Amino acid sequence: MRLEPHNVIDVVTLMRRAARTYPDRIAFQWESGALTFAALMLRIDRVAAALAGAGIEPGDRVAFMLRNGPTFLEVYLAALHLGAICVPLNFRLKAAEVTFQVLDAEPRILIADEASAPEAAAATLPPGCRLYIDAPGAGAQSFATLIAGAPDHTPAHRIDMAAPASLLYTSGTTGMPKGVIRSHFALAYLIPLRAAAMGIGPGTVHLAPTPMFNAGGHEFMLLETLASGGTVIVRRRFDVPEVIDLVARERVTHAYFVPTMGIRLIDSIEAANPDWTSLKMWMSASAPLPAPLRDRIRAALPATGLWNSYGITEVGAVTFLRPADVMRKPGHCVGPPMMGVAVRCVDDAGHDVAIGDPGEVVCRSPEAMSGYWRNPDATADTIRDGWVRTGDVGAFDDENYLYLLDRIKDIVISGGDNVYASEVENHLASSPAVQEVAVIGVPHPEWGEAVVAVVVVRAGHMKPDLAAALAAFARADLAHYKCPKHIAFIDELPRSEYGKVLKAGLRKRYRDLFAT
Repeated sequence: MRLEPHNVIDVVTLMRRAARTYPDRIAFQWESGALTFAALMLRIDRVAAALAGAGIEPGDRVAFMLRNGPTFLEVYLAALHLGAICVPLNFRLKAAEVTFQVLDAEPRILIADEASAPEAAAATLPPGCRLYIDAPGAGAQSFATLIAGAPDHTPAHRIDMAAPASLLYTSGTTGMPKGVIRSHFALAYLIPLRAAAMGIGPGTVHLAPTPMFNAGGHEFMLLETLASGGTVIVRRRFDVPEVIDLVARERVTHAYFVPTMGIRLIDSIEAANPDWTSLKMWMSASAPLPAPLRDRIRAALPATGLWNSYGITEVGAVTFLRPADVMRKPGHCVGPPMMGVAVRCVDDAGHDVAIGDPGEVVCRSPEAMSGYWRNPDATADTIRDGWVRTGDVGAFDDENYLYLLDRIKDIVISGGDNVYASEVENHLASSPAVQEVAVIGVPHPEWGEAVVAVVVVRAGHMKPDLAAALAAFARADLAHYKCPKHIAFIDELPRSEYGKVLKAGLRKRYRDLFAT
């Protein structure tokens, strides 16, 4: 049979099949409760009915700023069930950042929880967009009330598998957020392949402490676990003592930790020697896995399989480095392409480079984006002849294992979060005290990389507390993880003969800033 989008089962149908097979098994657990598969599907149907009653139709955007928990999952799957387009927003965004993204996406509805209520309420919404907030005194309609009045069932919609299913905001070197369009086909196709590759099945207990608004937080491992009849455990915030206890008490089998989480966990694991014998997979992703951390995890948990994965929002998961290869290959190896994904390293003309030579990593995958939302120029620049340009520099060895060497795109990865240098630069440059600014990432023992701003001060504006003032200026309008952890002052930024700031020199100058 020829593989076409309409031959692939959509995400919600996969979940519904799991619910029919395992109705009484716990599907989803959070701090204050748990849902069986049957109860979860009932709530998804009720949320879908509520959204349909509020006028949501196929193709409409449903935006939500929600922390990890059942509401996120219910809204996400209910919108997919209706053929609407999910727009999960970072709940840590400031009002100005929310405004940009919702004016671009033009959702019919924006749903916020208590934590994101102030910024959501202060944002400028597009015409016709209704705001639902469940928080005391929020001054908006209550989403809980909307759901409570909805029936338990909504008619099924025929899903166009080639149509957009989600809109995930990321950024490029321009610093302006771009909406990555993921189709229903892209969401669903690799679920069974990844589940098989990672040993996910009905007995899986997956701990998912990373934010669900990230693609990795809701697409990677979480959907695979639910579709397979396993249990997902989430937490709103990452707390080391709680995670140590959860893995042992709930007999967690699979966990996804970004390296920053691993750095925080490993001291406690070594000191307490907890009973983590149930843990079959420690998946590290979203940022490079430091060799010292890798070695400590392997020594402390010899029975746990340590995996490393590389991916980007525009493509999804790209490679898997399996436990047997984690110690065999050098630290910057991320493994061979996973099943269903094609990867090449190419030169500036798009030709394959020789084995061992560096080139830009380009990918083809059923999970890859359809394009950028309402941005044909960026789409044409990123997708060339069906291959998605990652902006990363890599090389293959003679076993077809990929090594990541550098990044073409000017991104700082801090604690697993992408921070786009030009976005921070543009904001700091709007301060009257700043003449020029360059934002770089430098090594940090906990965060992997730390955001550092190198500033040329405008004449007459230098003062003793300027660093603190600029830090407060950044925090006022940027999410906390984007704000510089250090602000340095310099008389003149180094530039090439073409006027380009030489950031490599700045990185070298400040590389030991956080050395211990």
